[in-house]
Amino acid sequence: MGEGPSVPGLTAVQAAERLKAEGPNRLPKAKSVSPWRQLLAQMTHFFAAMLWVAGGLAIVAGMPQLGFAIFMVIVVNGLFAFTQEYRAERASEALRDLLPRQASVVRDGLPVTVDAAELVRGDLVILRPGDRISADMTVVEAHSLLLDLSTLTGESEPQAVSTDDTIWAGTFVVEGEGRGVVTHTG
Repeated sequence: MGEGPSVPGLTAVQAAERLKAEGPNRLPKAKSVSPWRQLLAQMTHFFAAMLWVAGGLAIVAGMPQLGFAIFMVIVVNGLFAFTQEYRAERASEALRDLLPRQASVVRDGLPVTVDAAELVRGDLVILRPGDRISADMTVVEAHSLLLDLSTLTGESEPQAVSTDDTIWAGTFVVEGEGRGVVTHTG
C-alpha cells in the first residue's frame, strides 16, 4: 500500500471520547424469550385469533371438519413461523461469534492493534488478507481488494471492492489490501 493514508485516522483521545459516548462495538444481544413463549405468540397473534374464532364458529355451525381444518392450519402455520424465528435468532448469534476479536487501526498516525470492541465511528481500519471486517465501513483506499460476502449474501465468489464502497461487519478480506473508515459499530 502507498505511504500515508488518505484519511489520517483518529487520535487516541478522540477514540476514547467516542467509545465513551457511543459505547463498544458489540452487536446488541436480543432479550431472551423462552421458546414456549415464542410458540405461544405464533399461535395467538391477531390473525391466528381470528382463525381460532372462525374455527370455533364453524364447529358451532355444525361444520366440525372445517373447524378442525382451520385449527390445523393455525397449528401448522404457527410451527413453521416459530421454526423460522428460532433459526433466525440462532443465525444472529452465529454472526455475533464471527466478528473478530482484534482489528488493525491507525491511531495517532501509527498502526496499532486494538480490541474490536474498541472500534469507533471514524476509525481508520487497515485491511489485509484474512482479516474479518469488525464494523461497517466505507473503503477509502483499495488495492486489488476482494471480500468474501458469503456470510451476508450467500454469494460464494469473492467480490471486488473499490474506493467509496461500503463493506459490512462479518465479511472478510480474501485478497489485496486497503483501508476503511468505520461508519457504524455495534
